[in-house]
This record gives sequence, structure tokens and C-alpha cells, in this order.
Amino acid sequence: MYAEDEVSDRMFMDRAFRMAGLGHALRTVANGQEAKDYLAGIGAYGDRSEHPMPAVVLLDLKMPLVNGFELLEWMRGHPELTSLPVVIFTSSPLSEDKARAKKLGANDYIEKPSAVGKFGDVVKRLKEKWRV
Repeated sequence: MYAEDEVSDRMFMDRAFRMAGLGHALRTVANGQEAKDYLAGIGAYGDRSEHPMPAVVLLDLKMPLVNGFELLEWMRGHPELTSLPVVIFTSSPLSEDKARAKKLGANDYIEKPSAVGKFGDVVKRLKEKWRV
């Protein structure tokens, strides 16, 4: 699952997943509240056959309603989600953001590439490290 409020970034990631032959594997949500609902399997995401539990969560930090840090903290407070790998995928290069994400239980931290074509490299890394 990819939680990201920027439409263009969701499109770039979707394209990179499709080009890697993984188009069926990516589910996207537009903000942190939608991500919570998806992970909890409530509301529009109540049907697990249509909205399966993800193998890994790709998480932006700067999102409306519930930001990435808040979502990560919420996830780590729920026993059924503590082992779910979370990869922070953000434009923030700040060391304090990296440290906070690690403290809250993020498994990895990837800075968004400046070139659209590099999203494929991110998918490759996800495939190799997290078996997406």
C-alpha cells in the first residue's frame, strides 16, 4: 500500500509498479486517514478480498488529516500491525525526520527521487529488500 497525498507521485509509483510487472500489487490511498481505514478494514475498505492487507506500507510523512508520523505511531500501537513493514517514502532529507521515523518503528527510509524515471529504482529496492 502506498499512502501519498500527491496525485502525481501516486501516478509515478503506479507506473513504476506496472513497468516492473507488479501493477496488481499496488494499492494507493490519498491521505493518512484513508490509510488507517484501509489497515483497519473499515468503511470503504471493509472487504478484504477487494482490499487485502498489504505486505508492506510505503508511507509519505507530509499528508493531510493524519500525517505519516501519526499513522506510523498508530500502526505500532496495534498488535496486529506491529510486524507489518513500513517504508517511509518522503522528500524530507532531514536527519530529525529519519531519527523520529526510526524511533516510531519504521523499517526503512527512502527519499523521493528528483527524477520521475527513478521511481523504478525505488520499486526495484522494494522488490529486493521487502519482496513486494
